[in-house]
Amino acid sequence: MTEIFALSQLIKANPLYTVHRDEIHQIYLRLARSESLNELQLRQTLHEYFPSMAEYLEKNHALFKTHCAELLQWQMQGVQFLSYGESLYPSQCYRMADPPLTLSYRGSPAWMIERSISIVGSREPSAESLRWMEQELALFMELQLPFVVSGGARGVDQKAHSLALRKNCQTAVVLPSGLGEIYPSSLVDWITPVLDQGGCFLSEYDPKQMMHKRLFHHRNRLIAALGSVTLLVEARRRSGTLITAHQAAELSRPVWVVPGHPLDPHFLGGLDLLLDGAQLVRDAQDLSTLFHSELLSDKFQAAGIVGISGINH
Repeated sequence: MTEIFALSQLIKANPLYTVHRDEIHQIYLRLARSESLNELQLRQTLHEYFPSMAEYLEKNHALFKTHCAELLQWQMQGVQFLSYGESLYPSQCYRMADPPLTLSYRGSPAWMIERSISIVGSREPSAESLRWMEQELALFMELQLPFVVSGGARGVDQKAHSLALRKNCQTAVVLPSGLGEIYPSSLVDWITPVLDQGGCFLSEYDPKQMMHKRLFHHRNRLIAALGSVTLLVEARRRSGTLITAHQAAELSRPVWVVPGHPLDPHFLGGLDLLLDGAQLVRDAQDLSTLFHSELLSDKFQAAGIVGISGINH
């Protein structure tokens, strides 16, 4: 619904949204559950609870109409839009401390698949890590056919996406930019194969939003949320990869780590996670066993087993 998305863009731009984010999200949920999440009802409800917000929206009605016209143009190019509370909005995101109010995507809503794994790691992985991915991770994908989530960066991210495509797995490329400013630009060549295999390009930013350094860490929390588990292949200390692992842990999601030598600084972040309680994985058999027992069995769901919780922040 482009009208809800356009209105939500204005809502996010208002300072009141940051202050009253949770209350505003609850308004979206209530309206969605009553099947009345539309522009008119959202404006009326906001007027009841946040009169100054409603006044701001009314004053910016011309900008709202401009946003609607722009979104229609993006729709014609295959971009689809979601707002908090709508039926296709990822259920995984409701557990986030700071869930996105809006999402845009190209492709299929593959996040509806429960068999998901987020894969993160270094932009400059070692030859050993790439070989491990080629041998063990590829076999795991072939056996389990998970939905693979990653960030599209060079190195581990792109290796994970390429393996997913080769092994007939759906994959989501979560961007640190808008869908009209795909970063890195080389990912444009990946759009057709990703979409043809039932995957998607996903962003929580305006389609015209260019990549910015601060958006990488912000984007990473979405990667952590969309995976039922997070696999860390290689990470230094104080890296963006490590931040994603911590964010997964905060969501009580299992974190799995491929170990490395303690004298190699490229692996120290992962070794720290192992000391804090993350699960060590050695090969495809470990991955498959953990994936089956922790994600697919009713026993796992009923027991409410969570991932690492002892990470120091």
